[in-house]
Amino acid sequence: NYRSRTTFPARGKAMKKAMIISVGTGKSGKDIAGAICISIKQQHPDYVLFLKTKESDTKTMPYIRSDSILEGMRFGELDISDPNDVEDISLRCQEAIRELVKSGYHPGDIVADLTSGTKAMSAGLTIAAINNKIGTLVYITGERGEGGRVISGTERPIPIQPNKIIAESLVEEAIALFNKYQYNASLDSLSKARGMLKSPSFLEKVDFLERLCRAYSNWDRFKLAEGFTILKELKKNKYLNTFQIKEIVKKNLEALYNEKDNQFCEERIADLLENARRRGDTEKKFDDAVARLYRLCEYIAQFHLHKKGLYQDQKGDTNSVDLSSLHGSIQEKYSKYKDTRDGKVKLPLYASYQLLADLEEELGKRFLEDENLSKKLLGLRNNSILAHGFNPISENTYREMLGHVEALIKSHDNFEGLSRKVRFPVLKT
Repeated sequence: NYRSRTTFPARGKAMKKAMIISVGTGKSGKDIAGAICISIKQQHPDYVLFLKTKESDTKTMPYIRSDSILEGMRFGELDISDPNDVEDISLRCQEAIRELVKSGYHPGDIVADLTSGTKAMSAGLTIAAINNKIGTLVYITGERGEGGRVISGTERPIPIQPNKIIAESLVEEAIALFNKYQYNASLDSLSKARGMLKSPSFLEKVDFLERLCRAYSNWDRFKLAEGFTILKELKKNKYLNTFQIKEIVKKNLEALYNEKDNQFCEERIADLLENARRRGDTEKKFDDAVARLYRLCEYIAQFHLHKKGLYQDQKGDTNSVDLSSLHGSIQEKYSKYKDTRDGKVKLPLYASYQLLADLEEELGKRFLEDENLSKKLLGLRNNSILAHGFNPISENTYREMLGHVEALIKSHDNFEGLSRKVRFPVLKT
């Protein structure tokens, strides 16, 4: 299928640029040949492959072969048997592009000229070019004369960079995934985009988005210090304004600063609730969401026991409750939770709230009074496939539990403000 005045480029040889050109017939053949030769002159390729039909081989190719532009240049010719079969043309062109890549040409350094030829030839070449991520599509335009043909001497090439279009599309996809908290998938799209376009400004934007993904991916997985470090490095980045997230990132940094070094803080309560919402509301992972709601209820009790100074280790060993300062009857009631192996008093969730209620804490009383929360939460956790059971949790059950937990924690001052501080950003485009 290939004919060439010289050998096809040898594999491994350093290459610069190749062209694939669809060859039509035009009015006389000579007019199309002139436009094609102008395109070759503009691109300065090292190798040209002509995509031709039987008609264009006899009507147009003789003018091209005799033009001085091909002197000393490698070129080949690919015969198309059916100039109206888009699918076959596309497959043949894809095979030719792969051969060029095997010979040492980078896809980004291959140009496809689709100015002439049948519509099927132009379409087939375009499909093959985009599928194989070639660098440039080009067509020749100019002033139109008789029959709508470009007047000789007015030709000018119009380049299109499909990789740029695809790369920008991948970035848009990455942004959409970021906004759904799918950070690993977003990073995958950004990695593909990075490999398709080498513009410094484009790579600068991709770099920002990759770092932003990693920051929130770490935070989403409770790696608070790692998330804080990356986000702090981005706090003056210009793209915070571009995506309209500067203020929310500032609030996020404040929350992370408090959380990363403080095991017991109100920001962590709000953070656990937001994490549960992301799992349930966006990802529809209701078992994961309820597992976090359970941990949140547990943490709220621990937070209040810590405030009352009831952990022996004030750094926050929640497996060591100090009963020594409490009334004798209360000490006696909770001493049954002492671990005989290490002597530490280890309170489960329900007992933690019982203790708070015995200490006249309203939070403990509300939890025990809300049996839909206190009893059902324990049952859900135990029966969940993520704990001891086999039952999946439904969306209705998740939403019911979310409502109970939200009611429990609304007693905290300025809780809505805390929630805004830990809410993950949504990129605006």
